[in-house]
Amino acid sequence: MDEFPAAFDALPDPVVTVDADGVVRGGNARVESAFGHARDDLVGMAVGELFFDPDEGDAGDELGRYVADPEHRSVSVGLDLCVRRADGSALPVTLGFAPFERDGETRLLVTVVGDGDERTAGSGLHRRTQTLEALHEATQDLLKTTDREVAAEAAVEYVEEVLGHPIAAIWLYDADRDLLEPVSWTARADEVVGEHPTYTAEGRSISWAVFESGQPEYVSDTRADPDQYNPDSPIRSELVLPLGRYGVIDVGSTEPEAFGEADLAVARLWAATVTMVFVRIERERQLRSREAEIARERDRLEEFASLVSHDLRNPLNVAAGNLDLLRERLESEQEDVSELDVIGRSLDRMQELVEDMLALARQGTEIDDTEAASLSELAEECWDGVDTASASLVVRGDVRVMADRSRLRQALENLFANAVVHGRDDVAVAVGPLDDGEGFYVEDDGPGIDPDRREEAFEPGVTTDPDGTGFGLSIVAEVAEAHGWTVEIAESESGGARFEFRGVGVESGDASGE
Repeated sequence: MDEFPAAFDALPDPVVTVDADGVVRGGNARVESAFGHARDDLVGMAVGELFFDPDEGDAGDELGRYVADPEHRSVSVGLDLCVRRADGSALPVTLGFAPFERDGETRLLVTVVGDGDERTAGSGLHRRTQTLEALHEATQDLLKTTDREVAAEAAVEYVEEVLGHPIAAIWLYDADRDLLEPVSWTARADEVVGEHPTYTAEGRSISWAVFESGQPEYVSDTRADPDQYNPDSPIRSELVLPLGRYGVIDVGSTEPEAFGEADLAVARLWAATVTMVFVRIERERQLRSREAEIARERDRLEEFASLVSHDLRNPLNVAAGNLDLLRERLESEQEDVSELDVIGRSLDRMQELVEDMLALARQGTEIDDTEAASLSELAEECWDGVDTASASLVVRGDVRVMADRSRLRQALENLFANAVVHGRDDVAVAVGPLDDGEGFYVEDDGPGIDPDRREEAFEPGVTTDPDGTGFGLSIVAEVAEAHGWTVEIAESESGGARFEFRGVGVESGDASGE
């Protein structure tokens, strides 16, 4: 009953949940009066500590068979025991049982009724215990629905078939029109009420007042209520329960004062369940919408990558090839080819732009497969693959990083190249695990990055190098995001740039380097 604790607390009897090992897992607000223990203190206690048979002693085996024996996994009532209260006194009680499944485990709802209470009659206890079991079964069925209107229909059917109230209807909120619209009702409600109205803030109605306040309301006699929408309605008593931001559920009767305390408690419990289901349906719909959006974005990126790869890179290759032929011919004729160098540098820059844009487009998707990779080994491999001039790499310890190796390699190569381009030829670059064990860092002793420009440094096209593409750090950010990591820019101890990757799954390894 973790999903709807407020309504669970409203049940008229003390109720505890017991797992298959006979251990109490929770209870409602009324258990303290019966057991003399605060409900938090009950959690973890064995049923044998709470219940006993005055003639035979420990009742743990008797209770346990309702879980262990499949033949007893049904509504059972009438077990007479005693509660061993916190002060040592004994309270004679009658127990009712309703099994339910929780995370693949069978548990029991144990309803406790004192012998001195007139409601201990077997029929009354049996009805309430049956209702709790039916509530659980109906909840499991309702959780299978993926459409809000279908869920509303099932919810109304439950009110009629299980709670025994044939007049019920659900109104759902229409945000575009700012009104409550009837979407599902029982056949009897259709016969008695006829056409179900819509409710708005302008009109007077109990349903709208409950929707706005979020508080349930029971009207024992509608003729005496000034907010009644239709004073001539055949409905004489009405229970209106909020369904969060989704609407309300109305349960009515043609008789005044038709609902008792137990009816109100279970109806509130069911309303909380329906609200929970609506929340799940909305989240799943949002998730499906997001997945569809991601799929469309992935298609656009693949289309863009294809365009870059074929329609831009191929013509550049043709231009570069013809430039080489022209250079060879002019050199053979001993002509000056210095002007061709300008064209060559322009083509090279265009080629770099194309490669970076292509990488950026393909790195945007999420990571599916990861493997444990040694940060120190990967850093050294990346260092060998970058034109580092006379720069140096220092590895300060090692960790094994759960990552897509090829994408992490691209991020490291971009950071190394960035350090060399923006620093000195002999810039020193260091790589190592963060002190708090939450990830790793890459830093250098170059000029660093102005704090005012750190937020925009990861944006595509942003660079202080007139010959740079501005995509290097953007690719680094994309790689981190695809892994589910964060990357932030800080300042190294020497005043250079420091990139800290956090949220990384790492395993400590043997220290290496300095």
